[in-house]
Amino acid sequence: MDADDVVTGAAWREVCARLQAVGDRILEADFPGDARERAEGVHHLATQLACWLTFATGCSDVHRPTFFRSADPVYRWGGANVDQVARRAAIVGDGVYRVSGRMGSCEEFALQVKVGATQSGGAGVATEVFASQLGLGPGDAFELVFGGPPRPGHWFPLDPDASFLHVRDYYFDWQPAEPATFVIERLDTLGEPGPPLDPGRVASMLDTAVREVEHSVVFWRDYQQRLLDERGHNTFNDPKPEGRGVQDILYSHAVVALEPDDAMVLEVHDGGAPMWDVGLYNRAWYEPLRYGDRTTSLNHRQTHPSADGTVWLVLSGTDPGVANWLDTEDRSELVVTLRWFRPAGSPAVRARRVPLAELDRHLPEGTRQVDQAARRSERAARAAHVAWRFRT
Repeated sequence: MDADDVVTGAAWREVCARLQAVGDRILEADFPGDARERAEGVHHLATQLACWLTFATGCSDVHRPTFFRSADPVYRWGGANVDQVARRAAIVGDGVYRVSGRMGSCEEFALQVKVGATQSGGAGVATEVFASQLGLGPGDAFELVFGGPPRPGHWFPLDPDASFLHVRDYYFDWQPAEPATFVIERLDTLGEPGPPLDPGRVASMLDTAVREVEHSVVFWRDYQQRLLDERGHNTFNDPKPEGRGVQDILYSHAVVALEPDDAMVLEVHDGGAPMWDVGLYNRAWYEPLRYGDRTTSLNHRQTHPSADGTVWLVLSGTDPGVANWLDTEDRSELVVTLRWFRPAGSPAVRARRVPLAELDRHLPEGTRQVDQAARRSERAARAAHVAWRFRT
């Protein structure tokens, strides 16, 4: 679509037609067809549209950049890590940008300069900066500059093809506390008015937003299908880096299939990683399961290790009364992802599908038990943290 299409109305008609085609696409046989998953698919499509239209029309101005929260309890897509907040800001490679703010209760952030888009065409990582590398911790103020000539302080060159800044701020100790604040400014055009809105820019915004929706829906379905084709059900890959993810993280995934009377026991070894986590995701849409009011993720702070340091996790739809339980929401199939941050050694995960009635035989002696009151308190604490982290 082009500027003339915006003026004549053809652009908006094209947007509606393309979105109708995406809605028809998720009804095809290679997408889930039961009522629950179909409802999740339509909801996913609606939130993807809201996400990318908001970003494209409101947050894609490289002259007046702003951070857009692209993964949160509403915008759930792409297998996001629920210990983090994901933000992005559109930039250009010949600009000069300052990112400043305060850590709050954030324990780590990973800031990446990316080249390319996300689903459509892939986004390479040109630069990656961690808060810990800069000596930053909770409560600290920070200021980073990208692009332009070198300067004192935290300065980083900017790739000529840079397209957006991507920030992930992490919260492992889920407490109701002030989260991080991030502000971006373009310094080389500071004080200059940006260009007025014109039909050509609107055409680009609309096309970009719809293209992201079109690609996202099939991209993540195909990603999960590759996992299944490579290993089948209930088998985790050896931990390895992901080219488009955080470069200091090793990942392991499995498509897990369970019957109602089954459980999966995971034996997790951290490999000397100072931080690690595990999360559950729905099939096809690759959305994190409800993490604000269900225990569908756990990290190194939230789990209880055995005497030798090994962490034993239990996945099931029924609460087995053990501390390290992950709630599958009674799903027969889901995706499980583990992440290890900067492991010194070789992390590992071993999985066994077992009858729920025989679970005790497959857990170490002394496994911590919890009652329903403790579980309710656990969920309440998660909800309080999520309310604080995403309060704006």
